Formats: sequence, C-alpha cells, structure tokens
Amino acid sequence: MFSPIFRTHIPLWLIVGAWAGGSPVYAQPGPPSAPAPVSTAWLISTMVLLLLITGGFLGYMYVLQRRFLEACRTEKQMALFFESPAGLPVGTVRSVLALLIVTISLYFIVLQAFRGLSFPESLTALIGAVIGFYFGGRSAAGKGEDGALREQVTQVQAERDQAVVEKETGQVGALLKKVQKGIALSKAAAAILPAKARGKYEETIARLEQGVTVVEGLSKVGAVAEAVTKAEEVFGLFRTANPVRDLVEKASRSFGRVLGSAVPSLAVIRGIVGVSAKLVGVAYQKWKARILRLPFSPAVIPLEVVDANTGFVLFLRSPTFKNAFARELEANDRPFMEAAVREFLRQEDMETLWTRHKDRFESREQFEEGVEEFRRAAADAELKRAVDPALLAEVGGYEPLMAALDRISADPEAGADLDALVTVAEGLGRYNEPVKAVFDKVLEEVSR
Repeated sequence: MFSPIFRTHIPLWLIVGAWAGGSPVYAQPGPPSAPAPVSTAWLISTMVLLLLITGGFLGYMYVLQRRFLEACRTEKQMALFFESPAGLPVGTVRSVLALLIVTISLYFIVLQAFRGLSFPESLTALIGAVIGFYFGGRSAAGKGEDGALREQVTQVQAERDQAVVEKETGQVGALLKKVQKGIALSKAAAAILPAKARGKYEETIARLEQGVTVVEGLSKVGAVAEAVTKAEEVFGLFRTANPVRDLVEKASRSFGRVLGSAVPSLAVIRGIVGVSAKLVGVAYQKWKARILRLPFSPAVIPLEVVDANTGFVLFLRSPTFKNAFARELEANDRPFMEAAVREFLRQEDMETLWTRHKDRFESREQFEEGVEEFRRAAADAELKRAVDPALLAEVGGYEPLMAALDRISADPEAGADLDALVTVAEGLGRYNEPVKAVFDKVLEEVSR
C-alpha cells in the first residue's frame, strides 16, 4: 500500500517516533496553546504608530488638496476641483484608503503571528465590504465619471498648450515689430551721421534684417519657441548696437567729464532732446542756434525787438557790451538803449555796425563776439518764455542748462557730441520718428 520510497523510510519514522516518546503513526495533536498575553506598552506603541501613519496620510491629503485647489484656480478650472472626490485628484482617495487598509491588516497579521491572536472576523467582513464597494462597485460605477474627468483634464492641458503657443506667437510678433522699428530708426540715424561712422551701423542693420528673416521662417514652420529665442537675440543686438544709444553713451561721457558732478549729464541730454522735440518753426531755429552757439542772422532768425528796460537788462547780461557801453548804462540813457537794441537785433550788415561802434572795441573779433553775445541774451529772454519749465526741471531750469551748454560748447570733444546729438534728434524728427520717446527709452537703458 505504501510507495517503495515510503516503505524504505518506515524504520526511520519508527526510530524518530520512539525517540520522541510518542506514537509514530497515530499521534494525535494536542490542544491549542493559549495565546500569549499582549502587553499594554506594546499595544499603545503600535496604536500610536498607526495613528501617526494615519495622520501622515491625512496631512498628505490636506497638502495635496490645497495644491490642487491652487492649480485649478490658476487655470480657471474650479468645476474640475468640485467634481473631484474630496477635492483631490482622481484616485487619491482610493489609494490612501488602500494604504490604510493594508497598514491595519499588517498590524493584525503581526498580532496573529507573534501574539497568537486570531484575525477579527468583524474586521474581515468590514475590509471585504470596503474593498468590494470602493474598488469594485465604485470602479464600475465611476468609470464613466473618471473618464469624463480625464477627458476634461486632457482638454484643459490642450487649451493650456494652445494658450502657450498663442502667447509665444504674440511675443514673436511684438519682438519683430520692435526690431523692425529699430531697423527703421537705425537707418534714419545712420543716414544722418558722417560716412565714416555710417559703415559700422550699416553692418549692424544687415545683421538685424537677416535675423528678422530667420525669425519669420521659424514662425512659418511652427517652431514658435525657437522663433522667440531668435527674436530675443535679434532685439538684444539692436538694444546694444544702435546709433542712438552709442551717441547718448558717448555724449554722456564727454558731458560728464566737462560738467563733473555739478550737473547730471543724462539730465542735460534729456533736457536738450525734450525741448528740441517740443519746439517747432522759428522757435526751434532760435533754440538750436542758442545751444550750439551758432550766429543769429536777423534775416534768418529774427529776434524780438524789446523796449528800453529789457534792453538795459540785455546789456547787463552781455559782458562785452556791458564794458563797451558802460557810460550809457550808468547814465540810464533810454533813447540810446532803444536805438541800440533795434540796431543790434535787426541790422544784418555787420560791416555797418562795426563802422559805427569800432572805437569802443579793441578788435573786430571782440566786437562780433559782443554782438552774438547780446543776441544770445535776447534769445534767452524769448526762449525762457517758450520752453516748458517741466522739461528742464531735472537739470534745475533754463539758466543752469544754458550755463552747462556754454561750458560743453567750449570743449572740442563735448561740443562735437552736442552737435551730433542735436543733428540726430532733428533728423529723426524729419523721418517722423517719436524723438522724445526714442531718447527716453535709450536714456532709461543707459542709466541702469
């Protein structure tokens, strides 16, 4: 009846059974041993551990819910938040419940294995019901809901991706518009400059135009991110290498060297450009002649004839004429003042003026300098009324600006930069460029 192998080992079983002092074949199992008592300390420690684990899960769910709420609020998808179970991403609640069930089950398994306790039947039924409901019935019933949520999330992601593409496309368009305006500005400014300085900017303009072509090509093939990067690179080239910026930086250095810290050089430049952009016609011609110390020709730039009282002030503001006509000034000779003012402001022929007054001056050069000095004083009286004080508030007003410009004009390098600054600002105006806005932007960048 027994297999050969089993029959071969019967003596071994008999020996083992005899040595153990019991029946080798018909030994009956004894009564089950009593479960070992569970110590209170062990029970408390395990319960504390379970509570900590449960608290950790709850804390995780709280943090995740806040982040999910913030994400839904940012994306303007609050309906997705309210449709999600417990305001959490789909599957979070089931995952946490599964982990809790496994953790509690492990606790009782440990008790059964090491403490001889049986697994509670009531807990078995509860766990079975929970698992069956949540992972069975809910999965079947909620499959359509979860699918709808996934579809909604997919739609949100697609809309977000589309918004990103549209935003980047808008960035490309805005940058291209700025670069194209920069190219037009650079061309206008370069055309005004001498041929020697023009070559540098012609090369930069060619690079800008080539960059625009590349960006447009990238945009057409849908490489929006690459187009944005290239457009930013091209715009950066314009910002760092355009004639207006170079001119402002050079003028700022030379003006600062002449003026020191007494008057901010950038404030002087802002004042010059602001007034130049504001004045038109004869008023601008007077302004230009005054700040560049150009001759005031009565036929081209007629100055207002003033009364004797104002003429007296003009003589006092002209050091050369103040010394030459000191006797008349001391005597307050009003008829002489009226005649001299009309004569010096309206007489075009310098030879006639020299013939009448040469005995009062040491040289013809001194006389002509005195005439221009007198005419500049008259122009100052007119321009001070015409210029908006707000444009010169940063530099301290009209008189401080003129004093600074007279010092700048006396320096060859700074005077040349002043002349170039006025020439470029005037040229940009002829090209219908927003002169003040252009220089304000450059001054803002240079001052950083």
